[in-house]
Amino acid sequence: MGATLFISDLHLSDNTPEIEAGLYAFLERESDMTRLFILGDFFEYWVGDDDDTPLSRRVIQQLRSVSDRGVSLFLVRGNRDLILGPDFAGQIGATLLSDTTVIDLDGVPTLVLHGDTLCTDDVEYQKMRAVLHDPAWQAEMLQRPLEERREFARGLRNASQEKADKDPANIIDVNADAVSEAFSVHGVEHMIHGHTHRPQTHSTSEGERIVLGDWSATEGWCVRSENGRRTLEQFSYS
Repeated sequence: MGATLFISDLHLSDNTPEIEAGLYAFLERESDMTRLFILGDFFEYWVGDDDDTPLSRRVIQQLRSVSDRGVSLFLVRGNRDLILGPDFAGQIGATLLSDTTVIDLDGVPTLVLHGDTLCTDDVEYQKMRAVLHDPAWQAEMLQRPLEERREFARGLRNASQEKADKDPANIIDVNADAVSEAFSVHGVEHMIHGHTHRPQTHSTSEGERIVLGDWSATEGWCVRSENGRRTLEQFSYS
């Protein structure tokens, strides 16, 4: 049986052609995988499943070819692509998961999520998240013209970038109590997420938490589960 792979935080956009090419190389290289989980922030922003950009069409075509060869695809929404919906999932042949999902990973119950819900110390972000995840807000936003939605998304992205540029050393990490609660509430001892861009495997008395890294112009990250082993891997595209 092939491997189960996890990726996140590619932040695909027209400004990241190297990452897009790296994704396609990764998908071709990992031809023996059986499952692929995309744990959010796959796109830099997503304005709706009616998005008609060349980028979205290329990505849909590539991922559809992966599912057509028998790989099971699973999607978790991130904070950048929070309105990825069932139409996109259907086009690529994927299953759209909820914000938190416990999966069977080689016989081990494992919690998978994007990771932003664990960053409870960022009070300002959590307040905004509650608004952006409100179904009524999303329904109203999706009624707006595509270009208006793109402009709104660019505004959110620019505000986030400005915040990071002002204090790059103060990127808020997960809250320890929130992590403990997630282990307890879901009854698991294993967790995989992204979002924080702090790739590392954390082993504590509560369990193992693997954090995915964000992809750059030259290198990507994945978690590989195979033969009962879970490993965090960094790889170059070439």
